[in-house]
Amino acid sequence: MTRIAPERIPGSARAGASGPDSLLRVLAAVAMVGGPLGYLIGGVLEPAGHADGRVTIAANAAADPAGNTVHLVAFVIASFLLPVGVAALAWLAWRRSPWLALFGGILGVIGWLPFPALTALDDLAVAMTRVPDGGSVGRLWDVFAFDAVMNGYLFVYIIGHLLAYVLLGIALLRAAVIPRPAAVALIASSPLMIAAWALPGGFGSAGLGVAAVSAGLVILGSLPAALGVLRHTGRGMMSG
Repeated sequence: MTRIAPERIPGSARAGASGPDSLLRVLAAVAMVGGPLGYLIGGVLEPAGHADGRVTIAANAAADPAGNTVHLVAFVIASFLLPVGVAALAWLAWRRSPWLALFGGILGVIGWLPFPALTALDDLAVAMTRVPDGGSVGRLWDVFAFDAVMNGYLFVYIIGHLLAYVLLGIALLRAAVIPRPAAVALIASSPLMIAAWALPGGFGSAGLGVAAVSAGLVILGSLPAALGVLRHTGRGMMSG
């Protein structure tokens, strides 16, 4: 078969080949940074984190409606972007650290997939503030939020995404495709999030602050990774 030299390919054909790849890079970069940013905004504005039904519904009823709406919108946007973002991080490290990138990417995608269900649980709490009752709604929220299905989602979410950022941070560090401090920030984000869960009182003011720092570290680590995706001069994104 006769091969056609690249310089003889019509300009429109070359543009058609690079256009989808460029768009994919932009979407990957947006997901890398936008996902953790939405997670940070939603987490800071969340009225109650991992409390029982009575406390959760009361906190949502007392919360500023505009802020609570922003919290839900940020979580919804993040739920779409976060799985794409960790997959893009894995792709960036793939050529030089394939095994760590593979396991980190798989754990990250699986770990973030339950996040829409957890976001829907926040939306349910808001809806329950509009239902007058004598406490039965709070008990119903407890039954639903802490049943086997939701606990299963929560377990996969916690284990999956926390392990993912450690593995992906190590993979990116070994691949030397982002600055060392950025990779360390990704790795350090997970122990900080575990500390936020373990603090007395759960996600009170102290726990929320530590969790916010953890999400901020993911953003700091993802920014140079996003730039790396946009500036990558190797083969097309789909080919690695």
